[in-house]
Amino acid sequence: MILLPGNVWSSADNLVSSGSFAALQTVTNPDGTTTNLVFDIHKYLDSDNSGTHAECVTNNIDEAFSPLAATLQKASRKAFLTETGGGNVQSCVTYMCQQLAYLNSNPDVFVGYVGWSAGAFQPSWDYVLSLVPTLNGSTWTDTLLAASCFKR
Repeated sequence: MILLPGNVWSSADNLVSSGSFAALQTVTNPDGTTTNLVFDIHKYLDSDNSGTHAECVTNNIDEAFSPLAATLQKASRKAFLTETGGGNVQSCVTYMCQQLAYLNSNPDVFVGYVGWSAGAFQPSWDYVLSLVPTLNGSTWTDTLLAASCFKR
């Protein structure tokens, strides 16, 4: 798989309007096919799509993923959500689970997703989008968001 990122931070809601989709749609394999050439998209659930706020305000379905799915279906292309995230709060559990359920229900155009976490740089580091489990004794505990939406 080769990921094709667009401009404007590869945001799913403006892949088409930014011109990235039209430009990247011309990229082909040496034999002229588009097999395994997948659009690389990002989409956070906070108020400004920055991934810097703990609270989530949208599931991104109506404004980003549904229109993009229609475009991808029409062009017989696929996308991979390589960055998404939210805080470990109830608003994000609600919206993230809805967003991922939508992506899962459209496997013809969405090949997967990755929860952005940035890792645990030091034990006491408190990153707002962390999905890093905590260790208590010999037991690892997933974060609220990971356990609720990402863990299968």
